[in-house]
Amino acid sequence: MDILISGLNNYVGRRCANLMADGNFRLFAITRNRKLFEERMSEPINAKVVEIDLLKENVENGGGLPDIDASFYFAQVPTLDDFLDIGIELLSLRNFIRLINHLHCKRLVYVARHTDKQYLQPIIDLFKECKINYTVVLKNLVVGKDCLLYQIYGQVADRKVVYYSKRYGGGLLQPIGIHDLVRWLKAMLHVPNFSHKILEVGGGEAISSVDLYRLYRKLKTKLSVHRIVSLPDWLFMLFYGRRVREHTGAAEFWRVLRMEGKVDNSWRVHLPFNFSPLKDILMAE
Repeated sequence: MDILISGLNNYVGRRCANLMADGNFRLFAITRNRKLFEERMSEPINAKVVEIDLLKENVENGGGLPDIDASFYFAQVPTLDDFLDIGIELLSLRNFIRLINHLHCKRLVYVARHTDKQYLQPIIDLFKECKINYTVVLKNLVVGKDCLLYQIYGQVADRKVVYYSKRYGGGLLQPIGIHDLVRWLKAMLHVPNFSHKILEVGGGEAISSVDLYRLYRKLKTKLSVHRIVSLPDWLFMLFYGRRVREHTGAAEFWRVLRMEGKVDNSWRVHLPFNFSPLKDILMAE
C-alpha cells in the first residue's frame, strides 16, 4: 500500500515517519519545510518527504506524489476547542482532502487527541461535505522516546516534592506505546466496519497519572524517593495556574491529565489486538 501522512510536527506524525514503513507500506509525507523537518528528526526517516504547505499552496498539482491508497492526517493544532485553531485546522484539512482526491485516494484517517472528543462536529461536517471515506481516531496519551510525558516527568523528577490534585493528576489514563499505536493504525485500515466511525484507542492498562509517574521514576531513573503530595484543586491552581496557562507544552500536558482518560476500546469486536505491558512500553525506548 502507498500511504500518505500529514502533520509531521505532531509527535505521532513525526514518529510515523520513522516507524510506519515496512515491506507492505510505502510511506510518503508532506511538510511545509522539508529541510527543517529533517534537521529536527533524531532517527532515520523512512518516507519520501515532499514540501507542500496546506495553508498557502495550490495542492492540486500533487507535488509529484503517486496515487495513494490511504492517508493519515494528524491533528496539527493544539486543541479543537479554540475558534482560531479550528479555523486553521479546517482550512488545512480541506486542502489535504483536495490533495488526496487528486491522488485518487478515498480513505482518510484523522488522528486527534481523546481530549478533542466533544469538539469534533466541524471536522465530521467537513468529511460529510467532501464525501470522503473517513475514520476518526481519538488516541489516549502516547508514550515513547522524546514524548511530552517524558519531558515533563524529567523536569518534575528533579524536585524534592511533587504536587498534584484530583483534577490535575488524579484521573485515570490508558497510555499507549508509540509502537503499539503505529501497529494498530496500520491494522485498522483493513477493517471495513471502521469506515465513517469515531474510534477511541488507549493502551491495555488503566492507571492514574500519579502511579504512572511513580512507575516511570522507578523504571527510567535512579533517583531516591521524593515526596508526592496531593493538594486541593484550588490550592494547586493557586501555586501552578499561571505556569499551566503560559507554558505551551505544560498546558497540553495538563489538559490531558485533567480529563478522564479511560477510553472505549469497543473496536476490539472487529480487530483483535494485543497491547504491550506498560512496563515494557516504558522500558522500550
